[in-house]
Amino acid sequence: LDIVRVKIVFFTFYYPPDLGAGSFRAVALARALAKKLGVNDELHVITTYPNRYANHRAEAEDVEIDGKVTIHRIAVPGHQSGMISQMRTFAVFAFSAFKLCKKLKPDFLIGTTSRLMTGVLTSLSARLQRRNYYIDLRDIFSETISDLLTRRNRLLGAAIKPVFTFLEKRVFNGASGVNIVSEGFTEYFQAEGIDTSNWSFFPNGVDQEFLDFPPVSKSANKRIKTILYAGNIGSGQGLETVIPETAKCLGSGYRFVVVGDGSTISLLRNAIKRENVSNVELLPPVGRSELVKYYRDADILILHLNNIPAFRRVLPSKIFEYAALGRPIVAGLSGYSAQFLRNHVPSACLFNPGDPAGAVSCIQGAAVSSASEAIISNFVKMYSRAEIMDRMADHLINIIECN
Repeated sequence: LDIVRVKIVFFTFYYPPDLGAGSFRAVALARALAKKLGVNDELHVITTYPNRYANHRAEAEDVEIDGKVTIHRIAVPGHQSGMISQMRTFAVFAFSAFKLCKKLKPDFLIGTTSRLMTGVLTSLSARLQRRNYYIDLRDIFSETISDLLTRRNRLLGAAIKPVFTFLEKRVFNGASGVNIVSEGFTEYFQAEGIDTSNWSFFPNGVDQEFLDFPPVSKSANKRIKTILYAGNIGSGQGLETVIPETAKCLGSGYRFVVVGDGSTISLLRNAIKRENVSNVELLPPVGRSELVKYYRDADILILHLNNIPAFRRVLPSKIFEYAALGRPIVAGLSGYSAQFLRNHVPSACLFNPGDPAGAVSCIQGAAVSSASEAIISNFVKMYSRAEIMDRMADHLINIIECN
């Protein structure tokens, strides 16, 4: 008789065919973990139907078997990336996911979380079933939400932070292990009185799709140079503060192509209209195979994070994607991510977040600044997603066996 030895439940709000950094990380970890499991072990992923972007819908099954991984998808209401609609969407997911997890009776739980609530769901489910759990932490929610709300209302920002700090302490102190995707997180949590001595660091990495890219075609021979941004367009990115004005200053010899969607796309559209620029093209999100075509056509890649304290600690997954492509990179970053780029992709040109003049200067010099093949090769070797996730899976198996 086949006897199930270990049953693991893995909570992730996003999972392919949904797009986004959380989705790509979750599937890489699930597959790496599945390779380490015994014949009788089970890994159940509890996730949603694709819902990240209203204008990018992909078909998916209720229950899907991917090797040793069973994927359970929960239907959630659509959202427009606003805070209230996202809260409603998550509440529907959390209620159904909790019930399903209870029914599955797991031996161990895992949650990958950026906005903390998937972590809270993992912690609550584990505590009520008297099981141990592990958190893969992709963002500092208490600081991010407080910083963003403070920009609108100082009192609201100050009031909300203690609530989420309390939840973070409960979730992380009760976990058998916590992983962070940026070493910039550690200092913040230590200052909040959380013991991080046993935390691990397995960052995002370079996926197979972005390897073996042809070198960029000589920009000097092109009449118009293409600057590409691909990814989320939210309050974290603050594209509206830099792209329209930069495009206006650069003029008709450059065109910006922005591929993506998110909560602040209307701010970006309005800023483009206000600056009266015609060299910025906004395109909806696309799957990775199609995104590769945009990367091939790009002369320069741009990255930007808003200038608020929380974003000085993060390490955007986009850095890994961009760095593997060998295109010149211009980046409006500060703090840990800026230092990471300086250390690993020295050819990237950094400017201060929200500084269009700095962006213009970087872009004009970018045609002669693409990374050498040796630097790209070393970066890809060091930050291969498959290898990082393989090591993380070993680390997780070790924790599960000790529990």
